Amino acid sequence: MGRMSEPKKQEETKPNWWVLCLACAAIVLDGYDTVALGVSVPAIAKDWGVAPSQFTPALALTSAGVALGYLAVGRLVAKMGTRNVIFSAVVVFTLGSLLTAWSDSILQLTIVRFFTGLGLGAVLPAAVSHATAVNPGRLRQPIAVVVMTGISVGALIAGLAGSAIVGAFGWEWVFIIGAIASAVLLPFLWFGLSGSYVSSTPIDAAEAKHHASVARLFDASVRSRTLLLWAFSFLIFAVFYVFSSWLPTLLTSYGFSTGLAPLGSAALGIGSIVGACVLILGSRRFRMTSVLAGTSAAAIVFLVISAFLGPDKALLLLVFGGVGLGLQAGMIGQAAVAVALYPQATVTAGVGWAASMGRLGSVVGPIFGGVLIGLGVDTSIIVLSVCLPVIIALVLVLTLGRITAAKVSSPRSAHPAESPLAAPRT
Repeated sequence: MGRMSEPKKQEETKPNWWVLCLACAAIVLDGYDTVALGVSVPAIAKDWGVAPSQFTPALALTSAGVALGYLAVGRLVAKMGTRNVIFSAVVVFTLGSLLTAWSDSILQLTIVRFFTGLGLGAVLPAAVSHATAVNPGRLRQPIAVVVMTGISVGALIAGLAGSAIVGAFGWEWVFIIGAIASAVLLPFLWFGLSGSYVSSTPIDAAEAKHHASVARLFDASVRSRTLLLWAFSFLIFAVFYVFSSWLPTLLTSYGFSTGLAPLGSAALGIGSIVGACVLILGSRRFRMTSVLAGTSAAAIVFLVISAFLGPDKALLLLVFGGVGLGLQAGMIGQAAVAVALYPQATVTAGVGWAASMGRLGSVVGPIFGGVLIGLGVDTSIIVLSVCLPVIIALVLVLTLGRITAAKVSSPRSAHPAESPLAAPRT
């Protein structure tokens, strides 16, 4: 028996690099497609002869579709398994990218982006759940951060490549290239994820449905922390998507050309990757909530600085990179908190619902930014106005950390194995 169990023991302690790479690749494409429209808006507006603010419905409904994907993914995984959900979601946003490139009106674009958002939303929680399930429990939070960082990498690629693609081939190719990359990944996902996770397809449908229920997120031991996490996600996502959707447009007021404006998205992406590194390193010494408090404070500082900067292009990009660091760290970190807060069977639902609350915020963010741009509000005023929700988010994550610390140190937490919701530090 000892010899039989040794290989299994080694598998449980070694990271599954192949599955981790596939999950990250799917999320990179997710991040690329999520940012692609914001990068392309200045060029599409010029091509169609309309004001950039008229793309507000398309940007908002993209986020609405993503939010619905997040909400549905727990039930979908219970019925189909994580592997099938990941594959199907990538198929959906691959088709959505192609249809986006062929759109020729605001209405058509808006409908297509809503459809695309459904796929973008479903893939992320399923990929995080799958990757954390096939890796050692001690690595759950770092693995979640690494997979979520794919969003930042995808956004960076879209920002850096978007400028060159728009200039050389036109805005349509921003989406066509993304669709080609997704199509190439599909066979790897289908065969590479097959059999990698024994529970990637549900064994007991009734039990799987129970764990996928939102009611599990409101068990007495986690109810208050669930609400705090949701509110934090809502605010951080809302502010980030003001800039993800409108930063290239805002930068044109500082003298950036439509060809250079997508570099703003690249700056956000670079800052986001740095923020992910901060999360990974910081979580080794501090609670994740403490690290998120620090990154939220950094976002506030950089937002205030950016509001008072002059038209120095390099300095503006550097500061907005700092904004990306603070905000995207919060977006990535909230998933890591959810992974540690809930049991593995409920992780997909936990990550999905927390992210869906964030995506509801990301619906509000582009609308808020679009309204202010349409009214002709000065860019510095727009930037300062979004400091308040980040300040509130900072207070929320500090409270979440305080409650978690109190529960960990309480006598009832002395035997975590007795609780089905026992989890690592958050």
